[in-house]
Amino acid sequence: MMKLLAVLLMTVACAARGGAAQAPVTLISGGTVVTMDASRRVIPNGAVAIQGEKIVAVGEAAALAGAYPGAVRIDASGHIVMPGLVNTHGHAPMVLYRGLADDMALMDWLQQYIFPAEAKTVSPEFVRIGTNLAALEMIESGTTTYADMYYFEDDIAAATKAAGLRGVLGQTIIQFPVADAKTWEDGLARAEAFVAKWQGDALITPAYAPHSMYTLDAAMLRSIRASADRTGAPVLIHLSETKVENDDSQKNHGLSPTAWLESLGFWKPGTLAAHGVWLSDADLATLKTRGVALTHNPESNMKLASGAAAVTKWRASGIPSGVGTDGAASNNDLDMFEAMRLASFLAKHATGDPRALPAQE
Repeated sequence: MMKLLAVLLMTVACAARGGAAQAPVTLISGGTVVTMDASRRVIPNGAVAIQGEKIVAVGEAAALAGAYPGAVRIDASGHIVMPGLVNTHGHAPMVLYRGLADDMALMDWLQQYIFPAEAKTVSPEFVRIGTNLAALEMIESGTTTYADMYYFEDDIAAATKAAGLRGVLGQTIIQFPVADAKTWEDGLARAEAFVAKWQGDALITPAYAPHSMYTLDAAMLRSIRASADRTGAPVLIHLSETKVENDDSQKNHGLSPTAWLESLGFWKPGTLAAHGVWLSDADLATLKTRGVALTHNPESNMKLASGAAAVTKWRASGIPSGVGTDGAASNNDLDMFEAMRLASFLAKHATGDPRALPAQE
């Protein structure tokens, strides 16, 4: 199998740190260029020319070599050159919890293992080490941009930027005491400071990350939404990951999680909801109307027996969606190629349609 050259958007990202006006041209040449353009061109002996933060040309290696004779060369012979992958949901430092607990459902996994472990071990040093390891794993498998929800997100952002990755990084807010916040108000204040510090950065997009509708009450969620509205920052949240979550919401509020959050005025453009395994048709209509995007995490959902998200319905409804790995603790890897493969297989299995979620999508 040809090795993946995960440098295309990495080079662009790193070059963005310098001034683009006088930046030299970098030419990645000799590999098989998978363009992912509208016509799905594949160029067997291709090249990509990059100047500053822009891709300035894609084509045959010989043609681009002639057009940019003074370019800095990267020999990609025997490799694939393609746009970097985007991991739409994860918890980077949780690579340090890989293999901590298996063979249990989400709430048991969280309450018996993850939350207690985090209470004992999470610190700025922990998240820096974990993020560095996660960055290596993501880069190795072709990821150049990822979305994250965790604690001490400022330290995660610094490690992400140092690695040359792009990140939409959400400072987690939750109602009980955690490593970086004694109260949810402390968590919100930390999120506001994080957003203020990192907004406008070339690589880091700071976000608010209310954990879920079952770990925050209505007043908390309204306050977080209001703060996000004031700053214009994105919002990341877990949604309808399990049937238990949906059943509890119906019992406590008489509404699905999506409908209850809608009643709070929570759903707005710039919101990314993770999992969505148990969304109804009415839920999907609400999310579509409000401009919410969804992230599908097949490996995590399979490991925790959460169910199979109806991603074919997502796509048919026109909801923007992507694939994520979730954290390595609930997946055991951060390999987006594996996540994409299983997303396709799971869609085919769940629908009985071998054409569901084809490889090109």
